[in-house]
Amino acid sequence: MGKGILKVLFCIFLFSAAFAEESFRIFKTPSGKSFEGKAVGYEGQTFILTNKSGQLFQVPFNALSNADKAYLVEAVKAKRIPKGRPAPKTIASTTEAPDSQTAKGVDFHSEIMPILQARCNDCHKAPYEENGRTKNPKAGLRFDSYEWLMKGNDGGPVIVAGDSDASILFEVITLPPDDDMIMPPKGDPLTAEQIDLFRRWILEGATEKPSGKVVQPSTATVAHTESESKEPDNVIHKAAPKKKPTFRPGSFFAHVVVPLGVSPDEALAKIQGSKPKPGEPIDFDRHVLPILEQRCNSCHHAPFDRSGRLVNPKASLRFDTYAQVMKGNLDGPVIVAKDLEKSRLYTVLNLPEDDDLFMPPKGGPMDSEQKDVIKRWIEEGAKPSKNSVSATKGGIPAADEPVSFNDHILPLFEKRCLNCHGETYVKNGRTIKPTAGLQLNTHEMVIKGNLDGTIVTPGDPSVSTLYQVVILPDDDPELMPPKGDPLSEDERIMIKRWILEGASEQPAAEAADPNATPKPKENASMVAQTSQTNLSPLEQIARGVSIPGKSQLKSAADQSLALVTQLSERNPLVRAEFSSFAGEINDSNLSPLSSIKNNISHFDVSRTKVTDKAIDAAAGMPRLYWFSARRTIVSDQKLSSLSKLKHLSYLNLSETKVTDRGLRSIAAIKSLKEIYLWGSNVTEDGVAFLQKELPDAKIIFNFLGPR
Repeated sequence: MGKGILKVLFCIFLFSAAFAEESFRIFKTPSGKSFEGKAVGYEGQTFILTNKSGQLFQVPFNALSNADKAYLVEAVKAKRIPKGRPAPKTIASTTEAPDSQTAKGVDFHSEIMPILQARCNDCHKAPYEENGRTKNPKAGLRFDSYEWLMKGNDGGPVIVAGDSDASILFEVITLPPDDDMIMPPKGDPLTAEQIDLFRRWILEGATEKPSGKVVQPSTATVAHTESESKEPDNVIHKAAPKKKPTFRPGSFFAHVVVPLGVSPDEALAKIQGSKPKPGEPIDFDRHVLPILEQRCNSCHHAPFDRSGRLVNPKASLRFDTYAQVMKGNLDGPVIVAKDLEKSRLYTVLNLPEDDDLFMPPKGGPMDSEQKDVIKRWIEEGAKPSKNSVSATKGGIPAADEPVSFNDHILPLFEKRCLNCHGETYVKNGRTIKPTAGLQLNTHEMVIKGNLDGTIVTPGDPSVSTLYQVVILPDDDPELMPPKGDPLSEDERIMIKRWILEGASEQPAAEAADPNATPKPKENASMVAQTSQTNLSPLEQIARGVSIPGKSQLKSAADQSLALVTQLSERNPLVRAEFSSFAGEINDSNLSPLSSIKNNISHFDVSRTKVTDKAIDAAAGMPRLYWFSARRTIVSDQKLSSLSKLKHLSYLNLSETKVTDRGLRSIAAIKSLKEIYLWGSNVTEDGVAFLQKELPDAKIIFNFLGPR
């Protein structure tokens, strides 16, 4: 009898020893996020953890630090962590009957809004001013009120009442901790209780006040399959590593475009990579870039669209081209030539693995060969590759490299512009034409412009609409592109350089310097009285004109509601346009511009409600070079007053009430080079007369193009 009792006690001891409860510990992710919990089970490569409140949650094995991985492997092998879902007693605390608050359903203002305020509203709040710039909410999403939360953004709603699976907000807060899209992006993930509150609120109808529908709190979101239960208890499944495809050199799949002056082997090495030979200088494209692409670019990539959401590079750092690597971010450069200590990229590669700043955070540390390549490259001066292929087909050219339309400008258009300004296509039986009749898919179409005129003036970014619309303030409704983030400063400068270099299809012989030192001025208020030799038309018009004060420009803009901008820092001429509030503009908005009439070279009243008084206003601007009254009720009545303008080169009277009678007044303006009359009341005979009087002018009439 006594021996039997001893055997039973011994068996109980062995069982309890085999599955003794783990103690609480601090778990960490490679990115440095931490949480306290203990392992109570595992399934496949997912571990089930509990916090001290008894809530259960799942953590992927690969989302944990190397130290935590080693601990869990050892615990499983020692059978301290059981396979499958926890014993019922572990989750008993979460299966109790709901309290009185739960019975009423989730309240948005007392339960959901505090979470949004604490964890989301730093990024998703109303626009505000900071250092003179308007800061808009990230992704166009505001969570500072119920109405804004339910509104979503241009991509659609982020909350779908009654359907948590279709609610983007719920999706991003339930992603694995190491996912680039997890929200909030800073600090710890939301707790299991907070996530469950969002789930219940959405399922209950996502109403501002409790709807009366009650969804019970979740007990555990732990999956379990029959097939997994048949596997040995000490097996931890790791996802198979993703293999980078390799192709036979010279095969179709390994084909790359080979730039002029670059050997095929060098171009192919860009995508396949190569190890430097002993004593061989480090080449960025062949040796460094493949390492960055393999180990860094999953986080430090070019912005891309993911399910309608723009994914930006981590810490605003990009490692996909030489120019981007050397650019660094707002904290400064990450590479300092010949200085390893100041090169942050190299420093973070050599930190201890448990350091929060250790890089790369996924997949373990770089091997010694990879780190040595980066080290040697920095020590050798961190130079770009000779005849670099890293900027081919996209990217930013080096400062001494001329801008190529096909390699630099067109890829940018393809990424940011062609959704609206591509070729005509058919969708669901409807013909979709490019916005504003403007195509940007070929060099010919870019130079052609649209019915409003050209958008590029070679050599002069200040009068090139293409450049002007990408440098507008972030909150300006005319800013292009209208969706996504504004173009980066590098991209804007690249467009400026291309125009300065002649805006040709083939790269210029020499690269333009967008920051060239201005020509010396005789005094602070006057434009240099230089010879007219080699001056552009606008520079000639600007001779002797005082530079307007910023307060003067601001006052004119505020009172008239016009967008008033100086053509350039050196040119005192200004552009005045009403594009932002066109439908609200009438004759009363014109008079405040009289204070700067001597500086206005570009005047645009298109689509406004102005009358012939706009012609009077234009006639009072002695240096007017460009004037558009398209789609207004302007008539023949005051056109004769424009004849006194000596510099007027561009005139757009499309979709106005102008007739053949008014063309006689226009014919008296001998300086005109471009005239737009489509959609007006003029006839073929009237246009023929005008062309005879102005033989060198380009006249656009009746959509037939220049006569």
